Amino acid sequence: MKRFFCVFFALTLCITCFCSCGKKETSGKSFAAAVSSLPGTFDPQIAAEDVEKTIALNCFDTLFRPDENGTLQCLAAESYSVSADGLVYTIKLRGGLKYFVPSSTKSFIKEKGGALPEGITADDFVFGITRGILPETKAADFALLSNIKNAEAVHNGKADKASLGIRAKSADTLVITLEKPDSNFLFALSQPICAPCNEQFFNLTAGRYGLEVKYTVFSGGFYVSGISDKNYVTISKNSEYAGENAAVPGSVTFYLNEDYSQVASKIKKGNFDCAFLDSAFKKDAGSKIAETALQNITYTLVFNFSQERFASLNLRKGLVSAIDFSAFSETRADGIVAPDYLLSGEKISNRSVSTASTNIDSARKMLTDALAELDVSTLDIRILCTNDTQDIAKSIVNSWQKNIGVELNGTVSALEQKDFDSSIRGKDFDIALYPLTSSSSDAKSVLSVFTSGSNLNFAGYKSEEYDRIFNDLTENPTQENLTYAQSFLIENAIVTPIQFDSKYFVCAENVSGIYFVYDASNIYFGKGRKE
Repeated sequence: MKRFFCVFFALTLCITCFCSCGKKETSGKSFAAAVSSLPGTFDPQIAAEDVEKTIALNCFDTLFRPDENGTLQCLAAESYSVSADGLVYTIKLRGGLKYFVPSSTKSFIKEKGGALPEGITADDFVFGITRGILPETKAADFALLSNIKNAEAVHNGKADKASLGIRAKSADTLVITLEKPDSNFLFALSQPICAPCNEQFFNLTAGRYGLEVKYTVFSGGFYVSGISDKNYVTISKNSEYAGENAAVPGSVTFYLNEDYSQVASKIKKGNFDCAFLDSAFKKDAGSKIAETALQNITYTLVFNFSQERFASLNLRKGLVSAIDFSAFSETRADGIVAPDYLLSGEKISNRSVSTASTNIDSARKMLTDALAELDVSTLDIRILCTNDTQDIAKSIVNSWQKNIGVELNGTVSALEQKDFDSSIRGKDFDIALYPLTSSSSDAKSVLSVFTSGSNLNFAGYKSEEYDRIFNDLTENPTQENLTYAQSFLIENAIVTPIQFDSKYFVCAENVSGIYFVYDASNIYFGKGRKE
């Protein structure tokens, strides 16, 4: 059996904010990051939102971790080997691994008559990973573990957890057996769902693990030290940390910012050190920032299904078919889900997704039929957009005016972002030019918006057939099922992708060492420095 040391293949989409090259840098500083939501849990096994995963990755040591070049390195693991058939991973842990127990947690343990968690062992990783598989955990990232032997059966309640292909060979050695070879499995072991969890302490919390700091013990270079339910969460340097990823910053505070139009100027002023910004806002952060693109926005046309007329497939498809898509040829979106989302830890592909196309003759016939169905002689259609996207909306309306022979009055209503958001929430639109994105890097989360039970379903679309398609994608997150779900929405003119755009990870000019890899949920602050 060939023994490997932990330098793995390079993965793409990585940025390090080397903003102060050639300048003296100091460590131990406090950092401020702007986020669009605050965590609902500190439990790494159920972390779903980007901010939850980011905090987990900085506060818990997984077995592996990517460096700033995207290369996977051993973290809690000291070394590992893989069997010749690619199915069995044997992982040896570093010595001296231990939990950090906050003072509030110590008080809770004392109150309950429990014992402080001792050193981290292979059993803690077995228990943590098993929790990620069990159906009652409802882990958002279960798909990352679905290739572990019998994981699907256990997750579906058809097998006992004792049958899982994961065991502690000894206190410092973990053995994981897969169903089939998976060259991406080490990525799974670098994600929060694979963080260690002490079974005795977990049971002591009686279902409250990770809900508050006092119900949590940490294993990484940081720990959660301060919380304001409405404003911020602070993680601080773990001074007792004995692993391979000691934190340089004294603390990092994640501030809730619902109005991102102000974040860029705050970075320029020095109030924030880093954030993900839309392209429309990043220019306000100044010219000396470090930035990189994460293509995770799709501008889409979405009909308001609370209006009965849009139940007409002829109306929806007629309007879509009359659009001159050649106007967007350079940035045309080839699917609903933007390229930098992940599915089971891998970048998605939209190569086989059905795309909407221009067909003037068909558009005219369908719209004539729609007028007859609706028993009207004219149509007034308003596209709602933001000021930054009104050129796209105007191009679409110009297409209609040029290509459609039926009586159609198309107009554009461009609003400031906050007014646009308010109109969307109030369903005060006919068609929205909507920037479809997600606070999670999971491709499924983008499409979940259009399920009948989603509280984010601003379009009011309800379809038992699509709900079934999405459930199939959730239970079996394959590229084929992702393609089918997107094609269904496009072919039925529920969602029409127009063009892709990017968010940008921006760091202030005096900041270095903060980097992200893969997506917006994998931001690492441990090496952060400030001039």
